[in-house]
Amino acid sequence: MELQTRLTEDMKAALKSGQKDRLAVIRMLLSDVKNIDLMPNKPTAEQVVAAYAKKLQKGVDEYEKLGKPDEAAKFKSEIAIVEEYLPKKASAGDTEKLVDEFLSTNAFTDKDFGRAMGAFMKAHGAQVDAGQANQLLKKKLAGK
Repeated sequence: MELQTRLTEDMKAALKSGQKDRLAVIRMLLSDVKNIDLMPNKPTAEQVVAAYAKKLQKGVDEYEKLGKPDEAAKFKSEIAIVEEYLPKKASAGDTEKLVDEFLSTNAFTDKDFGRAMGAFMKAHGAQVDAGQANQLLKKKLAGK
């Protein structure tokens, strides 16, 4: 099912069930997805949702720095709703297997970390968490 259709159906369900917080987040996502045509770089719907999740995460970080846990918790609950619409990322163990496979087929040294990271993310970027892949790749290259 296309993401915009799924968001529309979920919006209707949230409206009927009276879930106001969920409804607000879904409406925001739906608005962003519908406005893709107006964006200069023409991202995919998944990229738009990921960008919104990133904005929310920055809000969480800022509120935690300011010592406002109630606001940070509200943003975290919104992130949980947004993550339902993002593709699932590989677990830590699966990411490690992908890094091992990648390094076994490519000859990179620890000095080539930047190129190795770029090539790895080009091959597996959509299925792994970039921060996790970065740490694993650094550790594995340093251990060579």
